[in-house]
Amino acid sequence: MARIVVVGGGVSGLTSAVVLLERGHEVEVWSRDPLLATVSAVAGAIWLPYLVEPRERVLEWSAETFTALCRLADEPGAGVAMEPLMIVFAAAEPDLWWAAAAGDVRSVVPGSLPEGYGSGVELEVPLCDTTRYLPWLEARVAALGGQIVRRAITSFDEAHAMADVVVNCAGLGARELAGDHELVPVRGQVLRVDRIELPHAIVDDTDPDQPVYVLPRQRDIVLGGTATAGDDRLEVDAVETAAIRVACERHLPQLRGAAVRGTGVGLRPFRPTVRLEIESRGQSGRLIHNYGHGGSGFTLAWGCAREVADLAG
Repeated sequence: MARIVVVGGGVSGLTSAVVLLERGHEVEVWSRDPLLATVSAVAGAIWLPYLVEPRERVLEWSAETFTALCRLADEPGAGVAMEPLMIVFAAAEPDLWWAAAAGDVRSVVPGSLPEGYGSGVELEVPLCDTTRYLPWLEARVAALGGQIVRRAITSFDEAHAMADVVVNCAGLGARELAGDHELVPVRGQVLRVDRIELPHAIVDDTDPDQPVYVLPRQRDIVLGGTATAGDDRLEVDAVETAAIRVACERHLPQLRGAAVRGTGVGLRPFRPTVRLEIESRGQSGRLIHNYGHGGSGFTLAWGCAREVADLAG
């Protein structure tokens, strides 16, 4: 079995580490940031392919992840729950190319749609509460004998000096580490409000620059969002916060008056296609790339991790 360093401690890196450890490898995860300061910690973390290509591979990876997360929904403490979801569209139902990975997808009865929308679908999907799921992944790494190290690097050579195989799950950090200038930040801003009872989660991507989503978690509700390509601001924008709240309350008026518990910004690592491949580094070893998941890190994590483990093996 190989000695492996996984660079990146977000959902892709931790999930890759878990699968590699389950295959019997010796694994260290090197993370520049504390767990709850990663981009993954800001994510809405609902299973739904978003801002990611190519479709054929995404369908395969997302189907495998859907199955894995459904199993984890039955595991106490994992922070995964099956959530009813309504997705609404301005006009006729578009090509739901990902539906084959999601099980039972049903058209919404027209009378049940919010005013101003032409169609919609209902389904049940896994939703990860990042405040519980990410620590669960960390604990799983430790339980399997893996190590998590706070370490920032400027070159993969630092990891190759200590490992047979290096796995690049650096997300947007791969722009510098891998010299990949196809990576573009897509800024996402969210706020969290007090938990109230809602009939379902909702997603509305009618405006590509302002996707609307309301995601109920066990202790709060995530409201979003934004999707601004090329915007690398990490500061919370008060104007955007107000716009998010207005958009979400338009869909679910029950949210009016719910107290704000926090806000956050994350930069989605988007590229024209996910990069999941092995690169020979000559005598220094093998480098496996696993990044560029856009807004679908949680949706692809287990499928991509198992492919990483196959390549490492």
